[in-house]
Amino acid sequence: MYLFVYGSLRYGFELHHFLKDSRYVGFGYTEGFKMYDLGNYPGVVKGDGVIWGEVYEIDENLLRKLDEIEDYRGREDDLYVRSKTRVYFDQKRKYYLDNVYLYVYNQDISYRDEIESGDYAAYVGMPRLINYFAYAENTNLNVLKERGVKKILKEIKAVLPGYKMIFNIKCKYGYCANIKEFEGGKICGYVYVMFEDDLNFLDKAEEHLIRYVRETFKVVDENGKEYFALAYVSDYKEGEEKPSDEYVKAILEGIRRGWGDKCISTGLL
Repeated sequence: MYLFVYGSLRYGFELHHFLKDSRYVGFGYTEGFKMYDLGNYPGVVKGDGVIWGEVYEIDENLLRKLDEIEDYRGREDDLYVRSKTRVYFDQKRKYYLDNVYLYVYNQDISYRDEIESGDYAAYVGMPRLINYFAYAENTNLNVLKERGVKKILKEIKAVLPGYKMIFNIKCKYGYCANIKEFEGGKICGYVYVMFEDDLNFLDKAEEHLIRYVRETFKVVDENGKEYFALAYVSDYKEGEEKPSDEYVKAILEGIRRGWGDKCISTGLL
């Protein structure tokens, strides 16, 4: 089962330790709610707004524990009511999960200030926690360091199914990688759990909005578990050039450090 958290259970906040062993699925949003500042934490109620937060995979035992923490007992005067919602992970609404639990505030919100952004972390000056799917040279930790990425909180080996890697974007290496839909294909890489501030450092190297844009994809780990992660891609899908030896070397070093030779394809070599 999945849980959408938008306040003190998010990463970096006081109650997140209850979710420290839970799998982070991705950053997303849900509609039909408004968020309010309740003092030291937020609350959401039904409304015509959008709220943002983190989705985690949890089990029944943890859910019951969180019910106690949120004062949910199934009574009319409970502090929160546990509800279900649809969570989207991209603006195109291509990727979503249904029946995701969230806790809805069940008390009077009169005279409370609305958090119009619907993002409590941004409201208090905290960075967003995101999943970033790295393929090609960004699988190489030395490349990431050179590009200014300071901290990766967690790394998960993952594949993007239904795509292949092509080389058709002009760059300092000659031609850099891109991805293209390809039936039966897959691209190996890593999901990096990180703050969006660190991903912003990569925007410069990737020439975000010029050569590449960030898009959300659904990737899977070795156990078939799904993650919703951002990746840099270009909508230019024409032509396939041969990458330089220097570029291939950087990619292979990155892939091999976690995958060994399992993912080395003849197309890449």
